Amino acid sequence: MNKTTKKILLNYILAPALMCILLWLIYKQVQLKGGIREQLNDLKEQWQAGNKILLAIVFMLAPVNWLLESAKWKMLLQKIEPVSLLKAFASTLTGISFSMITPNKIGDFAGRILYLNNKNKLRAAIAVLVSNLSQTIVTYIFGIAGLIFFYVLYPGRWPLLALGGALISALLLAFLYIRIDLVAQWAQNRQWLRKIVIPLQVLKRYSRRNLISLLLISLVRFCVYTFQFLLLINLLGADVPWITGFFISGLMFWMITVIPSFFLADLGVRGFVAGLLFIDTALAANSITILAASYTIWLLNLVLPALIGSVLIVTARIAR
Repeated sequence: MNKTTKKILLNYILAPALMCILLWLIYKQVQLKGGIREQLNDLKEQWQAGNKILLAIVFMLAPVNWLLESAKWKMLLQKIEPVSLLKAFASTLTGISFSMITPNKIGDFAGRILYLNNKNKLRAAIAVLVSNLSQTIVTYIFGIAGLIFFYVLYPGRWPLLALGGALISALLLAFLYIRIDLVAQWAQNRQWLRKIVIPLQVLKRYSRRNLISLLLISLVRFCVYTFQFLLLINLLGADVPWITGFFISGLMFWMITVIPSFFLADLGVRGFVAGLLFIDTALAANSITILAASYTIWLLNLVLPALIGSVLIVTARIAR
């Protein structure tokens, strides 16, 4: 099977099929909470009666999220090719644009390096991995906290097994991140990596202080994202307690991170996981509310910046 055939199979057959299966499961989750028409009417009433200032805050937190990611990217580029925050911002949005059409968002680096000199592109691609790793570690921390909280509420074998796997993975990722310079040293003696040995040396330029700063920004970004989601679901009438919602949201975002997905399937994965944690556990008063909030956050933080990034790509090509 050649590369083109695999791409067609993934994007046009497997992705739509998986999305349809997940959407059907989501539909069954919603049905268990009562009449869909009544839930939609309740959501409409909550939206119309909601505090408009708080709703505006939900929408304004989206660009804050983008700016925080841009700040991380700017910090990483200081060791490669210093850029302004505005250029880092544009680069981040184009990265999101590329990531939306690739499995597990692996195309992020391709969009980000478009704005850099050719000689620095491979180093920058490696820097993207550092940025993503910092965010993944923070997500794992909150995911583990969410798993512990979930296990206390709903004891069982699967939460315990997931917790064990998450702890082991988090420790390995944390060690790899803190001693990321060892990756460059290890690559020096590997012949099959000889083409990227020199670019990999960029990992040695990031001090422990740089890495901790990245983690702190990633922590703030995760908190902004979580607060945005919790604020929206409660404005729409979900009536989820904030402390409980914080831990369960951390678990939800961790599950979305570790479950492999791609564009169309991502839509189904997000809805299914949100339903599994908030609807099936009866934490939310209205299942449609959880789904609406989950997809709204997805649109604000991923689809909207991806659209802006696409426009920036076209504009850059025309300018050239």
